[in-house]
Amino acid sequence: MNYDAAKMPHQIVLLPGLDGTDVLFRPVIEQLSLPATPLAYPQRLPTAYEDLLPLVLDALPTEAGFTLLGWSFSGPLALMAAATNPPGLRGVILCASFVQKPVFYLPAAVRHLARPLLFRFFARASRTKALVGGYGSPALDQLLAEAHGQVPPDVMAARVRATLTVDVRSELADCTVPILYLAATRDFVVPRTNLRRIQRQRADVTTRLIDGPHLALATNPRDSARAIEEFCDTIA
Repeated sequence: MNYDAAKMPHQIVLLPGLDGTDVLFRPVIEQLSLPATPLAYPQRLPTAYEDLLPLVLDALPTEAGFTLLGWSFSGPLALMAAATNPPGLRGVILCASFVQKPVFYLPAAVRHLARPLLFRFFARASRTKALVGGYGSPALDQLLAEAHGQVPPDVMAARVRATLTVDVRSELADCTVPILYLAATRDFVVPRTNLRRIQRQRADVTTRLIDGPHLALATNPRDSARAIEEFCDTIA
């Protein structure tokens, strides 16, 4: 079948962060005027990028033009999916994400320390961090509790290990559609060095700063939605 992307209605396909749920996308979806489809990953092992890629590809639209957004953990998946040249793909958005391990100075061997025991209290620690960091709110607390409450510790640990060995530089280099990088101004989870790595490899990547922490899509959904829609208008 031949597709004419320029004549297709445009929608956003949202790939989730480390929690793998669609919960944290709710605030930005409420602000988007474009149709948005959030995906959720199975909360079971295995969770390697290669295992999740077929699920992503199966969920992509077949009768509409779309932009693929990968948040944090899912940035590499967005680029891996784009590398298959799916019909109708118009652009890729990397939100607070990376193409190699996000903390570059950590040795690969540190992945062996990411064990389920460390993530048994991840949900509570994440909410405490939001409160101490000054961006917590009752609404965000509820979203984090719901999202992280769905993720078993062994799955969370496995996803962290996957981020420490991923390398999608070749997929970034070969991406044929426009790319937008959404960077949070106060992101202490995925440092700004990850954006600079991407810019060194692809100087044509568009960058937008969103005021807020790593979870800026949820804490600053209005500005996030505006940046997403402006990018989609540009590439339409």
